[in-house]
Amino acid sequence: MTPVLKNLFRKSSSLGSIRNSCTLFIFPLIIPIATTTLHVKSSVYCDTCRVGFKTNVTFYFEGARVGIQCKERKTLKEVFYTEGVTDSTETYHIEVENDHGNHIFQCMLVKSPIQWCSTPDSGCDRSSIVLTHNKNGIVNHLRYANSMGYLSDQSLPQCHKLLKYYLADSNF
Repeated sequence: MTPVLKNLFRKSSSLGSIRNSCTLFIFPLIIPIATTTLHVKSSVYCDTCRVGFKTNVTFYFEGARVGIQCKERKTLKEVFYTEGVTDSTETYHIEVENDHGNHIFQCMLVKSPIQWCSTPDSGCDRSSIVLTHNKNGIVNHLRYANSMGYLSDQSLPQCHKLLKYYLADSNF
């Protein structure tokens, strides 16, 4: 065998071992690691137009207290409750231990740090979530809840114009 071919075989075998090594390192990233801890993540906003949905002038904020309540499916008796707070990224991260396949979970607003934006929006003050690994099609430990919101005490002056813009194509 010529020196060139020997060198080529040496390179291809080292590439194969590199490929196999990469597979060993990447494979665990593809297959989720079984864990009993589930992580719930979402955010809280202030509806500054008081319209019941997010607009261009809605803002997310830090310091909002959020609760997660777990109820027994048949009796509706509360079996678990924990709280978290939105951080500097305007997001809350709450860990829930164990699999709760037979329970009903809801995230809920608890307290706003903003005095003039502290009325929970009745349509956006709760969010149902599934906290189980059991046969639900979700393959990782992270659960995203819908954003929840508070209503400001008064609408901003620009909200009237903004709503006209939003409704420009409707027949109202």
